[in-house]
Amino acid sequence: MQLDILKDYLINMSNKNICENDEKSLYHDKVLLYLTKFSLYYDKLIEWNSKFNLTAITQPKEVQIKHFIDSILPNDLLGKSESICDIGCGAGFPSIPLAILNPDKKFTLVDSVNKKVSFINYIIEILGLQNVTAIHSRVEDFAKNNFQSFDACVARAVASMPTLVEYTLPLIKKGGILLAYKGINYQEELEQCSKILDIVKGKIQDVKQYDLTDEEKRYVLIIQKIGDCPKKYPRIGNKPRLQPILG
Repeated sequence: MQLDILKDYLINMSNKNICENDEKSLYHDKVLLYLTKFSLYYDKLIEWNSKFNLTAITQPKEVQIKHFIDSILPNDLLGKSESICDIGCGAGFPSIPLAILNPDKKFTLVDSVNKKVSFINYIIEILGLQNVTAIHSRVEDFAKNNFQSFDACVARAVASMPTLVEYTLPLIKKGGILLAYKGINYQEELEQCSKILDIVKGKIQDVKQYDLTDEEKRYVLIIQKIGDCPKKYPRIGNKPRLQPILG
């Protein structure tokens, strides 16, 4: 499939993680390689979606903008992070697009729905993504065995901020970051998560705004891990979602 919108974005992006120290021709060669992988990813997403309902967004233009480009908007924010965890990864957004652009970084994708993990494992194999691992697990269980193990977490369309902070901060090393993809109402969610941020040792570092389209904006909340989190978090029994710590 032709991915002209994504191609133009990749060529014009000023992401130093990708193009610093690259000759222009070499970078364009990389773009062609990226597009080959994204095209195959799109084809298999549509193929599997007919059986497993992975996404409601299926039109080529929308997939390029609302899945692919949306996922890689904050790519530069990963910085020197080497190990990244994506909780509730669904059909692989944002981590598969990020992994395509960052073969030197290790991505661990976690989801409690086995059919989604099966799809991710298929994508890993068919795209040859040696830097990606998919795990079938509830986040609470995964966190107990991977406490403060990652440089960064990313999360897109997973949960409200109080729930998301409790799920992710226990996974992140001191000094690491959470990148939370949010919409225009992000401020309301931030106002509800001061208490849980204090408990799990997180601090709001910044909020980045991106123009996804002329009408639609994406906000990425950067939460820094500033200390060691108590090991009893996240709480088991789906409590972060059913009984979030608010305030």
